[in-house]
Amino acid sequence: MQGVDRPRMTSDSCNTGSAAGSTVSRSAFHNAQINNLLADRDGNIPIWIRSPKGRLEHYTGLSRAKLYELAGEGLIRSVSLRKPGEVKGTRLFNLQSILRFIEEQEGGSVSKEVPHA
Repeated sequence: MQGVDRPRMTSDSCNTGSAAGSTVSRSAFHNAQINNLLADRDGNIPIWIRSPKGRLEHYTGLSRAKLYELAGEGLIRSVSLRKPGEVKGTRLFNLQSILRFIEEQEGGSVSKEVPHA
């Protein structure tokens, strides 16, 4: 966009935001971010997922509507990726928060056994 000043990072340094204004190499900064994301990952499952269109979500079996409902109620984490001022974007859901929510429901539910005849 023209006329908008955006902060620029140099190819060899990145401001860490500390009061001293220290810088670290850009690759070291990104490596640390990547390592933090990978630490959240469990095996080969993704950290963030998109909502399915016309089918159930692969890892959880939840529908698109249910994912949006749970996110709207603040029961699972989600984020919308869109540019400022844009109406449309991409909504991502944190898979770990969904799985945690399902486990919490399992622990709190009371199952009634059907008596055998």
